[in-house]
Amino acid sequence: MRIASNDDLLHREATWLRGAALWTRRYAGAFPDLDEPERRRVQMAVLYAWIRHRYPVGLQFVSNYVATVVTAVGMAAASATAGVVAALFATGTGGSAPAPWWLYPTATWAAVCLSTLVVIRNDIRQIVSLFRRLGPRGMLWRVAHPQIAYWFVPATVLATIVVAAAACRLTVTTVLSAPAGQQLITAATGLFGVILGVQEVRWMRTVERLLNRRFRQPHRPRPLDAVLVALTAATSACHRGRARWWEPRNIKTVRARLAVAVEAAADTETVRRRTSITEVATRRRAREFHTALAELIRRHDRALTQVRTAQEYDAITDSLRRGVLALTTGDMAALMQHSAAEPPTSRAARLARRTGSSLVLVAFAVVIPLLPGVDGATGGGVRVLLLMTAALALTPAGDSASGSIRSALERSLFTKGAP
Repeated sequence: MRIASNDDLLHREATWLRGAALWTRRYAGAFPDLDEPERRRVQMAVLYAWIRHRYPVGLQFVSNYVATVVTAVGMAAASATAGVVAALFATGTGGSAPAPWWLYPTATWAAVCLSTLVVIRNDIRQIVSLFRRLGPRGMLWRVAHPQIAYWFVPATVLATIVVAAAACRLTVTTVLSAPAGQQLITAATGLFGVILGVQEVRWMRTVERLLNRRFRQPHRPRPLDAVLVALTAATSACHRGRARWWEPRNIKTVRARLAVAVEAAADTETVRRRTSITEVATRRRAREFHTALAELIRRHDRALTQVRTAQEYDAITDSLRRGVLALTTGDMAALMQHSAAEPPTSRAARLARRTGSSLVLVAFAVVIPLLPGVDGATGGGVRVLLLMTAALALTPAGDSASGSIRSALERSLFTKGAP
């Protein structure tokens, strides 16, 4: 979560632009073979792509506040749902003095709030440090000027602390008088709440990305701006790590940059905005291009994990440099000359190929017991055997292990009625 005023936003905008210029100058150092005008052209192309692709700082703050509210509402709904399920499960297990139904949602929400406070502990430290710098006079001035950027983050954290304290006290005082079985169910709901709260930052970032993509000025960035910036950053990291090319830390740094480039290359949002849903062929060709580009970058990532000599490392760096130069000049033929010749397989096709046999087995498990001439015992045994075989088909178990499990199931299911 972030705290800012209008002056802070302007200062952050200027700081961001200055930092982007410095970083692009540093990235241009990864092209030592270029003369000064060509290196300057690459630097300016990357800087303009970065500026076009960036999100305005004001939009970042607004999306952060909206993402905080959406995440809080979503976690509250998930906590209430988990509590209701736990209350239904605990029906009839409480003995003479069962616990009230609201105990389980309250316990889940208390665990969510506590784990959230642990996750955002750095934000709490920043808020305390800010209030110490402001002093009493600055705090009173902010109270007298109630802008959302002044009070949203402290009010959210304070509300989380108050709700966590109240929910924890109510949960503890109620669960102590509950039966042992319902205490275990309450502990299970609390564990679910802890897991839910630990993922709070990831959910917020996901909502922020969706909002930023949705409300950014449409068609302002070019389709490959993000790929150019991420690939240049990866090339610079690869160039800087040449002196220690064998170290795992250096390899992980370059791979992290390449992962961002792969994600940017696979994004077809700009193409989807330009076309309608009925233009199937156009969308398919664009998808194939972006998938092939992502796979091409992914090849460099795999090559980095298998690099054995400095010459191999230099070859990867050289290939990344040629890719950046092709992007800056718009030479798509040079960029994709080493791409795969075969068309890339879509995610839906890969999923269907992996789960197709299991789905067929599940369908037969439903149909075979209903066929005429199949008695109940045999049909039930066949159904269990087919469902277990479908589950085994989704696991990476070997043929020998799968055959042993199936033979054991057949003996246990079909020898019971043998004379």
